[in-house]
Amino acid sequence: MAAFYALTGIKIIIFDENREEVFSYPGEDCSFCRMMKSDVATAKLCADCDARSFEECKRTGSLKLYTCYAGLVEACAPLKQGDKVIGYIMFGQISDLPSDEALRQNVSDVCREYSLDEEKFLEAAGDIKIKSYENIMSAAKIFEACISYIILNDMLEGTEDKIITESEIYIDEHIAEVSVGDLCRHLRISRTALYAEFKDKCPGGVSAFIKKKRFEKAKSLLEGTDLAVMDIARDCGFYDYNYFSRVFKAKYGKSPRDLRRASNKKALDLPEKKRGR
Repeated sequence: MAAFYALTGIKIIIFDENREEVFSYPGEDCSFCRMMKSDVATAKLCADCDARSFEECKRTGSLKLYTCYAGLVEACAPLKQGDKVIGYIMFGQISDLPSDEALRQNVSDVCREYSLDEEKFLEAAGDIKIKSYENIMSAAKIFEACISYIILNDMLEGTEDKIITESEIYIDEHIAEVSVGDLCRHLRISRTALYAEFKDKCPGGVSAFIKKKRFEKAKSLLEGTDLAVMDIARDCGFYDYNYFSRVFKAKYGKSPRDLRRASNKKALDLPEKKRGR
């Protein structure tokens, strides 16, 4: 996405199958679009315009290049896994008008039509990039090539699997301190959405999944390292050692110290067995 922007100067956005924004580059809309989305009436027009483009992409399975109600050029294409649309990718917030003067006239017309502050919107319109028709079509072809590359190299995965996978990676990297709130902020989704993703795939939900990962990490460290048992408990997010020991024994049938002793004995016995052969 950064490479596409560096080459074209055009913003690009990825949406999930629920049409929620996942990521964009650059991270912010241009000033003009931010102002349009800050007004209740025009924000709805923006959302309706996006919704129509998503529906058209889903229906045709192909890229749609169009002009939004405010006169800006945008493109939308479906991201597919097999025959299933699992997201959308969009570029835009640019103009194909022939000059700055023509762009300003278009903005003035939009402001009068929707009773907007013309002076402020004209100032914000300075951020809108003007591209020739040839440049826009070239960008669209590069855009389609990027999508084809992603699909051909199996770089896509369903949002549900992606959230579980990314959650697991994040938990592993922040095992001592991770919380549900941390996961939501990292994944940029609500608690309700996160709970929904874990509901069917992880019995007990996201909190139980975090606890499960912590115990698995603790067991691995007990069996494979010489770290002190209390340090392992702390490093895995268990700051009450008595609780950790009690729940660990209930889960694995041995206390942490007993598991460590059993692992050490097994390691000592192994060379003897080899010599006996």
